[in-house]
Amino acid sequence: MYVIVVGAGKVGYYLAKTLLAEGHEVAVIERDPAKRRKLEPELGDVLVQGDGSTPDGLERAGAARAEVLAAVTGQDETNLVACQVAKAFFNVPRTISRVNNPKNGALFRTLGAGAAVSSTEVITSLIQREVDTKKLQSLLSFEAGDMQLVELDLPLGAPVAGQLLANVRLPEGSLLVAVLRAGRLIVPDGRTQLLAGDRLIAVAQSGSERALSSALLGEAD
Repeated sequence: MYVIVVGAGKVGYYLAKTLLAEGHEVAVIERDPAKRRKLEPELGDVLVQGDGSTPDGLERAGAARAEVLAAVTGQDETNLVACQVAKAFFNVPRTISRVNNPKNGALFRTLGAGAAVSSTEVITSLIQREVDTKKLQSLLSFEAGDMQLVELDLPLGAPVAGQLLANVRLPEGSLLVAVLRAGRLIVPDGRTQLLAGDRLIAVAQSGSERALSSALLGEAD
């Protein structure tokens, strides 16, 4: 797979090293000549001098044949534009943008930056999951269909514990797709009995998460 990385800072450097070690073809675009010279002994021909947020810079890196572009500079504006240019000018199928300010995440997705990844949001989410395992947690957002993949640990005393799934009324726009029980994956159907301690994986339409949590826990999330 051919991957273009925009930005040769610490994130870009380690990302490139990891992808190369896994056998992928990589180009790293860096506009700072001094930074490029510093990394050249390690990355060599992988480095491309240029501005990854411009058509010329991306063309120099061979964006027309790239399968993925990851913009990981320390500037949100650069990352956003790099993803937009990659899609508009070169039809790069998959773009991923580093979001340094988590407040920009929703804007990035709205403006077509592809997958927007905020390390702050990821760490916050992990902390929250450790602090409160009884709440519905988002695992993944789907760009198409405005859907979320969510999980919930079913606690003791939950009103649906002990019930068959066929008797559980889930809100419109949600579907239980998996049950994790004692290290075993169960693909549920109407005859599946929900038990306290189960980890439930569901697909929920954005906006219905609160209703889904209420249906399973018997109280508003």
